Amino acid sequence: MRFMMQRDRTIASTCGLSIGFKKGVLQLVPPAMYTEVLAAGGVPESEIPDDDMPSAAATPEVLADREAQMFRAFEEIVMKNDRESFTAGGMPHNAVVSRMVGWSVMAKERDAAWIKFTNGKDE
Repeated sequence: MRFMMQRDRTIASTCGLSIGFKKGVLQLVPPAMYTEVLAAGGVPESEIPDDDMPSAAATPEVLADREAQMFRAFEEIVMKNDRESFTAGGMPHNAVVSRMVGWSVMAKERDAAWIKFTNGKDE
């Protein structure tokens, strides 16, 4: 199904997909992202049948797997200790983490995982 946004926007899903929207242009959206696009203000081109709505966009298992992948990437980044891999604030760059895990990592997700990662190292 196709959705439209009222402004330019990129929606990055917790399932690892990302879709760029242009204002007023319909964009094809996979069923796994319907809930997230609707929550971000997406308008479907037609009514969505209940059968097409996913039951859960991001299960706890998927989120735990994503976090584990980021932790492995963080470990490798820390071991290499390349200053170009870190922001001025001391966090790994999103681009570096995204390249290592193979999907687009949002800053908010990276920040939460980095805090857990660094807190776990202190214990």
